[in-house]
Amino acid sequence: MPADLKTMYEGILAACGGADNIVTLGCCMTRLRFTVKDEALVSPEALRRVKDVAGYFYSGSQHQLIVGPSTANKLAAYFRERHAFAPLQLSGDYALSGVINAEIGDTKGNKAAVRKRYSSVLSHVCAVIGNIFMPLIPAYIGCGLLLGITNILSKTVLTGDSNLVALLSVFGNGIFFYLNAVVGYNANKEFGGTPALGVAFAGILNMPALAEVSLFGASLMPGKGGVIAVLLVCWAGSWLEKRLRAWFKGSTEMFLTPTLTIFIVGVVSLVLIQPAAGWLSEQLALQTQNALKHGGLITGALLGGSFLPLVMLGIHQSLVPIHQQLVDSLGANPLFPILCMAGAGQVGASLAVLWKTKNSKLKTIVKNALPVGLLGIGEPLIYGVTLPLFKPFIGACLGAAVGGAVVAVFHVTSAIPFGVSGVVLFLVLSNLRSVLFYALGFLAAMAAGFLFTWKLGFDDPPEEEA
Repeated sequence: MPADLKTMYEGILAACGGADNIVTLGCCMTRLRFTVKDEALVSPEALRRVKDVAGYFYSGSQHQLIVGPSTANKLAAYFRERHAFAPLQLSGDYALSGVINAEIGDTKGNKAAVRKRYSSVLSHVCAVIGNIFMPLIPAYIGCGLLLGITNILSKTVLTGDSNLVALLSVFGNGIFFYLNAVVGYNANKEFGGTPALGVAFAGILNMPALAEVSLFGASLMPGKGGVIAVLLVCWAGSWLEKRLRAWFKGSTEMFLTPTLTIFIVGVVSLVLIQPAAGWLSEQLALQTQNALKHGGLITGALLGGSFLPLVMLGIHQSLVPIHQQLVDSLGANPLFPILCMAGAGQVGASLAVLWKTKNSKLKTIVKNALPVGLLGIGEPLIYGVTLPLFKPFIGACLGAAVGGAVVAVFHVTSAIPFGVSGVVLFLVLSNLRSVLFYALGFLAAMAAGFLFTWKLGFDDPPEEEA
């Protein structure tokens, strides 16, 4: 059944001290996030008990409620229709373990974990990259699905209609055609520069006329370095722009700062940054191929088994530039299908929990979260089921390692960088061979996750008292 937004809204307000106590509010794909004026007015236990809330944790200064992929946007909109909260910027702080239900698992450990921040240079970098690419996820999903459906239709019912196939391909490639410009805009904004200058930097790197220009006896290559080059150039450009704005005074600043920034960064990017980013992207593709070719089973197991902790920490979006670069360099992504095994392993682990538990509330949580888990959205299962119980989380990681090994050994590849996962990824795999062995890996990860969790067991929480 769809979530009761009115009941959720009233319950959340009551648990956090009312609307006057909320400062900022927003959402990501699966979570409602907000900050408050007075933390003493917030009751975590009451937030956990709100109907249709799968879990709660506190990260940095944000209170985060796991409500599911479709409910998050609707609930945030429901709040915004009634209150003028300031928008919430995604934070660089992440909980070390986003344990959700105090009634499930180790309550003392949960409370300690949700107050502990994951703060380091690496986490900050990952947060910045995530903030750049997370706004693109809906476009990646929509365009990716259209490309996958078009690929299927072109080989079946539309074999004789090349015009319609071409039109659908145009729709599916919409985000990818202007991807670098959008990344440039978001990157410059995130780095503290003028967003429009980020578009200009991306345009310089991808201008077709570059092919007619030679530097040091070598022709320039439009698009060399892909999104990695765009990110590096925007970082350098934002750094320079901020210093020029501090240097120049008066009305001349408005003209000199953008002009000098574009010129200086343009020269540096073509002479230094783009060649370095091109080499880096080539090495990334080469080393990925070598790792999967020579250490396929072990590499796949390590990658698949370690992805759930990255999702748990919220830093998995930092891999998006790597996914995009692999598609740009290789024409397909061999990494993403391996990482998708994490979702399959967790589904298997959650099925074992559903089978063994006697707790009716836990059964309900698993049943509600399993459908979106199969679609590749794992956070409700992570925070609402496996991580609070801990041992099922380990079982899910081990199951993902088994599936990752299978997918890596048989060289499964995706035709798009990322966006859709789980069973939906079947639509956008590169070829029939990839479809068959992705299915084998998915089933293996589910079965292994189930068996490992069954063997490891867990402390079944008692039924709640009235």
